Amino acid sequence: MTISKKMTYILVLMLGFFSKVSLAESGSYQLELMVFSQAIPTTETFEQTVSQIGWPANLTELSAYTKPDSSTLSDSYSALAKDSTYHPVLYVAWLQQGAMAPVHIQSTDGKLNGFVQLQQGQGLQLLVDLELASNPGDIIYHLTEKRSVKLNEVYYLDHPKFGVVAKISPL
Repeated sequence: MTISKKMTYILVLMLGFFSKVSLAESGSYQLELMVFSQAIPTTETFEQTVSQIGWPANLTELSAYTKPDSSTLSDSYSALAKDSTYHPVLYVAWLQQGAMAPVHIQSTDGKLNGFVQLQQGQGLQLLVDLELASNPGDIIYHLTEKRSVKLNEVYYLDHPKFGVVAKISPL
């Protein structure tokens, strides 16, 4: 192979690699979200009684998205239910095209409310803004976090009173 053919070959390989990365960052994703409360003693005091979520204007209801045929965190969610330290609150999975509008997340009993958003910047970022009420009208626990994420990795977002496990997979 001549030098120009080698350079062309290397250039084609590099373009193919970067194209795959770009496609993954702008493609379709499966998002999975597990939320659970935890009965872990803490010395922190919580006084929030009114929602502090910064609701975005372009919120999309979770029901607008397609549910996946299979999920990877459902067994973990079931295992949490067997541990008395944790109480499963919600497990949801959905298919999403690219980095889109924030998705409204709410439990059937209304104690959990907020949104999750997949964003693109320098890579993918997951924005979570959720609140869990101890009882309606009582103390509200607020978890807000923005984290850079890699595809197919599991992330744990922690609050003294509840936790979130999230996973984003390419389709």
